[in-house]
Amino acid sequence: MTFDFSSVPFRRELNRDDLERMRVPSRYWSARFDEISDVVIRKIGESTRDVVGKYINRMAQARSEGAGLVFWGDNGCGKTSAAVVIAKEYRRRGYTVLFMEAADLKRMVIEKEHFDEEETYWDRARSVDVLVLDDFGKGIMDSTGFGASIFDELIRARNSRQMVTIITSNLPTKEWLGELELKKSTMESLRECTYPLHVVGENKRDGSQTKLRELILS
Repeated sequence: MTFDFSSVPFRRELNRDDLERMRVPSRYWSARFDEISDVVIRKIGESTRDVVGKYINRMAQARSEGAGLVFWGDNGCGKTSAAVVIAKEYRRRGYTVLFMEAADLKRMVIEKEHFDEEETYWDRARSVDVLVLDDFGKGIMDSTGFGASIFDELIRARNSRQMVTIITSNLPTKEWLGELELKKSTMESLRECTYPLHVVGENKRDGSQTKLRELILS
C-alpha cells in the first residue's frame, strides 16, 4: 500500500506542540506507517498496514462519515502505534485530535480534570474531531456500572455527531458485551461508527527487551 499525498490540501508536518496538545505519549511520537504489522489477517486477507493505508487514502470520506476503527489483539503487536499513525495524519490535515488512556476516563470525569483553561477532558473527548481511546478494557469498569455508562454516553455523543473514534483493546469486540458488561445499545452504537480490526504480528516489546539487554549488559 502506498500513499499519494500530492492532492491533499493543507497537509503539513507536525511539531512538538501538536503532539503535546494531542496528548500522545512521547514513546509513540515516532510511530510510522511502515512499522505497522504487515502480517495478513486470515479473515480479511489483508494486513493491518493494508487496511490503515486504505483508510488514510480515504480519510476525507472517513472523517465526513465519522468512520472509526477498533484495533484489537495481543499485547505488543502494535495496536496503539497504528492508532497514532492515523491520529497524526488527521492532525496533519488540520483536524483536532485527543489521545486518552481508557482507564483514565472515569477519573477525569469525576475530578472534572481540565484539558486547558477553557474545557475539561470530558468536554474535549465529546467534541474533538478525532478521539483515540487507548487500552480499553476492564480498567474502565466498576461495580456500580459508572464506567460503562460514561463510555456509553461518550460513544453515543460522538456517533450522533459523526466524530471519528479510534479504540485499542486486548479483547475482541465480540467479548465486550459479556466481559465488560456493556449495554447492547452501546455495542450497536459502536457497530455504527467503528470497524473492528484484528492486529496480528510479533510482540514488539520483545525487541525492546533485546535492546535494553544490549544496552545494560554489553
